[in-house]
Amino acid sequence: MEVYTSDSSDTDSREQKTLDFGRMSLDLVTLEDHLASPQKALLKSSGDIETMLLNHNRLVGLPRLLLQFGNLKILDLSSNAITTLPDAVCQLPLVTLIAKNNLLTNASLPKSLLTKMANGNGNSNATGGTNSTLKELNLSGNQLTHFPEQVTELRHLKYLYLGGNKISSVSKDIWKMQ
Repeated sequence: MEVYTSDSSDTDSREQKTLDFGRMSLDLVTLEDHLASPQKALLKSSGDIETMLLNHNRLVGLPRLLLQFGNLKILDLSSNAITTLPDAVCQLPLVTLIAKNNLLTNASLPKSLLTKMANGNGNSNATGGTNSTLKELNLSGNQLTHFPEQVTELRHLKYLYLGGNKISSVSKDIWKMQ
């Protein structure tokens, strides 16, 4: 029988792949300073980071340095004051994007984000090809007024959260989602 030790756990591996800036009351400038600091570079290689938690801060946008995290799978932006999702998000191989409880409108969702992820043009895989990887999209608690039609084209999407918005009708193409 194998003895369980803390070394047997994958917790350390997960912690090493997670950058947690949640609940730190950071604004965008302070966050960018943290991401650019040499101490962070010594602790973690940005290419190793798979999860970035930026929830419950004072962010109004996303840091310029976001693209340096080329293996990012999970991005949690919840409970900030973000008004726009930049096109740079579509260049990340995200599986989960949580942007709930922000100030996003239909116009602030980049068409390229959803279109590139849907068509497989936004994310590169290890073989140099492209890959549509987004499985979970949470845009609940924002200021959306109509159903974002682009999400019906996200082939691998399993979970879509839109509650707490001002959406009065759902797309007739919702059946396309599986």
